[in-house]
Amino acid sequence: MKLKHIYSFLLFYFIANIGFAQTVDFDELSYKGLRFYSAKADIIQKLGTPKKVYDPTYDCGFLSADTQGQTYTTLDYGAFKFTGNQKEHYLLEIVDFEKDLSVIVTYKNQNLSHNTTLSELVEIFGQELAQTFGKRKDGTIILFQKNSDDGLRLYLKNGKLIRLEYWSPC
Repeated sequence: MKLKHIYSFLLFYFIANIGFAQTVDFDELSYKGLRFYSAKADIIQKLGTPKKVYDPTYDCGFLSADTQGQTYTTLDYGAFKFTGNQKEHYLLEIVDFEKDLSVIVTYKNQNLSHNTTLSELVEIFGQELAQTFGKRKDGTIILFQKNSDDGLRLYLKNGKLIRLEYWSPC
């Protein structure tokens, strides 16, 4: 019985600390002129050779080889990664603004960087962000892609954007 209470508490804590806000349009997201979904050749032409290339090992989700029945490759450039395959293209999977302070991602002509504040994110993505965070300055929120189960997870620390990553359900 005690274990059930612990699991209930952990579930509540998880839900309370990860919010869900309005939708995001992947077609409006870009990095250095590359769209959210880009061809491998375009990525390498624009960004050069990745630091590492590997097959990710996700147990589940939309980038899981086992779940999707396809292989995926990650092009790892350090502060950001593109993951995909020739058939589906590659998506901008992770952007870590703390690893490289010069990285700027664009969403609807608005720059997202390590300097982007929570109030700026509210202007870009909507008031639900402010309601989710309240007075907190640290946490995460998932913005779902319209009419889809996947989205972007935004991480904030000290009221500033530190990371964004592609998110899909298991």
